[in-house]
Amino acid sequence: MTKNFLAYLLFSILIVIILVIGYEEIKYYFDANPYINGIILLTLIIGFLLYSFKIFTLSSEFRFMNSVAFGKLKLNDSSLNNYPITKSIANNLGITTTNKSITKTLDEILDDLLSTVESGSDISKYLINLAIFLGLIGTFYGLLLTIGSVSNVIDSLSIEEQDFGAFFNNLKDGLKSPLSGMTIAFSSSLFGLVTSLILGLYEIITRGIKQNYYEFCENQIRLFYRSSPNTNKFNQNSDSTNLSQNIVSKLDDLVDGMKNSNDDLRKEVITELKSVSKSIKDLDKKWAISLKLKVQIMEI
Repeated sequence: MTKNFLAYLLFSILIVIILVIGYEEIKYYFDANPYINGIILLTLIIGFLLYSFKIFTLSSEFRFMNSVAFGKLKLNDSSLNNYPITKSIANNLGITTTNKSITKTLDEILDDLLSTVESGSDISKYLINLAIFLGLIGTFYGLLLTIGSVSNVIDSLSIEEQDFGAFFNNLKDGLKSPLSGMTIAFSSSLFGLVTSLILGLYEIITRGIKQNYYEFCENQIRLFYRSSPNTNKFNQNSDSTNLSQNIVSKLDDLVDGMKNSNDDLRKEVITELKSVSKSIKDLDKKWAISLKLKVQIMEI
């Protein structure tokens, strides 16, 4: 987590240094097509803000949870209000004042955490592709201007003139517009590719931070989930209910099959069923009562 955050800071500082050093040249090529290049620049700013918000949020959540895990801080409702992801985890684990019981399985809690960590990823990835597409649009726009200008230059030339100096001067003046169109085309491609490159590197850095944060939270959640008495009670109740239901279902089939059996075999089975009924009484009283009723039916 720390290495990825440092990589984010160093990369951001490097971009600022490049912008300061090459400001005049960047401005020159930017002015070649200010409309499309402006949209590309806006895409870069939005992407940078989204990635920065995600990085700072996860880093802050990680530091807080790490402090809690090592006993430096204690969880309380007031502190959790500033850390929404940790608050969601605490609610799912039943360690807040508003929720003191676990109602979700471990897989469900981890799925909720993963969806929260990955929220906003689609928009960020879309901006990377959008920058490339905007650069291509600017390229095609510049090429269209170039083709139109070359056509106009050819139409304006006259081979009837005998003054070759004037002819080449007209040709030189006429080629300024096509060359300007090429500048528009390649400047948009340049800004689009550079923006995509920058956002792509931010995506790699953010992905590493997401992975480190998720793995850390997953380990902490698994440790708490296994050691929590609420979890054990929740799992035991679920297991005992399922076990009791399976036993009663099997007994239904056994009762139907014993109706036509002889008396000695029936008495032997009744004795065994009484023993089973006694052993599962602690698991679930409701199903134990149902089991006793079935035994009484067989005795009739």
